[in-house]
Amino acid sequence: MAAQLLAVGVVTSTHGVSGDMKVKTFSGAPDNLLSLDGAVFRKGGVERVFRIRSVRGQGQGAIVGVEGIDSPEQARRLVGSEILVPREKAAPLSADEFYEADLCRCTLWFGEEEIGPVRSVWEGGPVQLLEVAGKDGKARLVPFTDHFVGTVDVAAGRIELREDEIVR
Repeated sequence: MAAQLLAVGVVTSTHGVSGDMKVKTFSGAPDNLLSLDGAVFRKGGVERVFRIRSVRGQGQGAIVGVEGIDSPEQARRLVGSEILVPREKAAPLSADEFYEADLCRCTLWFGEEEIGPVRSVWEGGPVQLLEVAGKDGKARLVPFTDHFVGTVDVAAGRIELREDEIVR
């Protein structure tokens, strides 16, 4: 597979008797999985490549079948696996959308002051939260909204913070 892989979903449970799996998609675009012919399934540091045999949408997720997994018992071993694909096969982004993996390679800045690196992106209900590692070692959660976040320059690895009270 390609050098840079992006997580597009996670296997949440088995489905039916033929080895299909329920998948929570990270993009909210389960139809994008239909264009995949294969993917890497990663769990516990172990990666396995599977050819996709079927995909059908189910709400914000999908039911996915892969070659070589033909029973619920086999599928159960993949529950918790991240599904990774080459960047060019991931769901396309709209303006002002970012892959979480790219945000996690950025550092948060307030003016010329470095606040700290983004460690992860949390789902916080209506808004995503950037988990930022402060210089004091404490984690800070910054709502990823226009009120707090200004310019995001993924290429430069820089996210501008508009209001610093959230990190003080």
